[in-house]
Amino acid sequence: MNLQEQMDLVNGENHFMLYNGMRLTHLDADAATVEMDIVQDSQNLLGVVHGGVYFTMADCAAAAAARTDGRSYVTADSDIHFLRGSAEGRLSARAQVRRRGRRACRVVVSITSEEGLLLCDAGFTMYCTGPFPSKL
Repeated sequence: MNLQEQMDLVNGENHFMLYNGMRLTHLDADAATVEMDIVQDSQNLLGVVHGGVYFTMADCAAAAAARTDGRSYVTADSDIHFLRGSAEGRLSARAQVRRRGRRACRVVVSITSEEGLLLCDAGFTMYCTGPFPSKL
């Protein structure tokens, strides 16, 4: 499956991402971008994006970047650093594979605001579970 087919599959059949208003907008070898518009349902009681939204975006972007080698991955380990809040606009989670091994790869993710402000950064160890399925 080529990268465009992977992107179409994720955007059409990843119901968790669709439910949360997230979309895979860029996919390249060892890199992926997930975007979403901030809506009221993504905000916490203080009116800023809930930390779980940042984590979900980062996790989805990391998995998409890992899968660009044609295999499936699950999250084995992660760390996340919340640096700044945001209350409106579009968020972008950019993931980049830093090291790929036979069974695992390390992916770093930066989440930025529309203005380019760094809101969050995260690291993921993704574990390979086998070939990428043709249907989710």
